[in-house]
Amino acid sequence: MLEMKPVQNPGLILQLFEKEKIPFSEGCGAFGIAQGETLLGYCLFRMGPAVKMLAIRCEDRFLLDGLVRAALNHSSLSGAAEADFSAISGPMRESLDQLGYFKKEPLPIEWFFSACKPCKGMI
Repeated sequence: MLEMKPVQNPGLILQLFEKEKIPFSEGCGAFGIAQGETLLGYCLFRMGPAVKMLAIRCEDRFLLDGLVRAALNHSSLSGAAEADFSAISGPMRESLDQLGYFKKEPLPIEWFFSACKPCKGMI
């Protein structure tokens, strides 16, 4: 069974930030997707009026889309109005672009969830 939820283990959060060589600071957190005890992917972020996505890792394209959507929903429920993906580069940015994430930048989270927006190239 897959679970997508905020990472609650402070040690694991710090370990993920260290793995990505990103300094941990106030407002930072992680959202993960796991099957049992196996972490399949994660988003590292810093909360604010715009949630800043600091790192995203997920090998499976369909899980990636679900993971990022769930992280955006969590961010919105926590008070963020926009998502800033400017720290995401390389192949991960290309994958997200192929999924249609960069139609607007910064990404208004409300716009993203306002109507059905099928993933570009997936349907």
